[in-house]
Amino acid sequence: MIKYSTISLPKELYEILQKLIERKPEWGYNSVADFCKEAIRLHLRDIKRELREDFWRKLDVKDLIKKIEMASECEGSLYQDAFKSIKDMAFLTFKNFTIKDVNRIFSYLTGYEREELFKKPIKDIIERWDEIEKELKTNEYIKDFETAIIRKDGKRIDILVTINKLEDSYFGVAKDITIRKMVEEKLRKEKELYEYLLNQLYNSIVVIQNGKIKFVNDTASVSGYSPDELIGKKVEELIVEEDRKKIIKNMEEKLKGKNEGKPEYYRIKRKDGKVVKIEAISRRIEFEGKPALLTCVRIVDNK
Repeated sequence: MIKYSTISLPKELYEILQKLIERKPEWGYNSVADFCKEAIRLHLRDIKRELREDFWRKLDVKDLIKKIEMASECEGSLYQDAFKSIKDMAFLTFKNFTIKDVNRIFSYLTGYEREELFKKPIKDIIERWDEIEKELKTNEYIKDFETAIIRKDGKRIDILVTINKLEDSYFGVAKDITIRKMVEEKLRKEKELYEYLLNQLYNSIVVIQNGKIKFVNDTASVSGYSPDELIGKKVEELIVEEDRKKIIKNMEEKLKGKNEGKPEYYRIKRKDGKVVKIEAISRRIEFEGKPALLTCVRIVDNK
């Protein structure tokens, strides 16, 4: 075996190649090693060509195209599925704020067919859009902005809208808060009625929570203090020292539901320094989500 650089050849083959190179100087090889290197290069090229041809022969073009289509559809479906699966109203607008697309919920709640909304100015649908647009142009983002959507039939839907700027469009989600607004309005009216009745029916109405006065009706006059002065005061501060233990004990019992509606009598020291006897009737209630006492007070002896 004859070795030349990294190439090893049988002696007989080496001698044959040496004579061939000497007889064929036009081939341009200076040595057996150069000849072998070229032979290997050509052989590898043929191998690569055969491998490429074999790859294309074995390749299922239809299957490849199908996979490419599936990958393409998958990317699109990820976006579409996310867009459609949002439980609130979702919409896309062009850069000029005309509608590009909406999800099914948006179409359903507004009463429009999707095709009716395409390229429609979003300001025709969402109230206070000028304020929203100004904020978007400044910060490219707005979160939980309270406004309303105008349905096709003219009715309003109260919403919280959040919008983000994309490259060449805007993506928004509008949360329907109509029911929440109705509940809030109902509670507000009930509170107004509640306070009105208290103010009209009793001389002094007090809500006591954690030993402190949390609410006093506008016409409270028993103590001589104004409602603003009474809010936050500890009840015992108004009671003469001899009756303080008694009122603390009674308040604890009534918070446990004992002796509700039973009149109790105490002496209080008014703002002007005068001591008067009062009657207090208390009942346990929930005030701002926590236990409290609703107490009706009247003077029974001002001597």
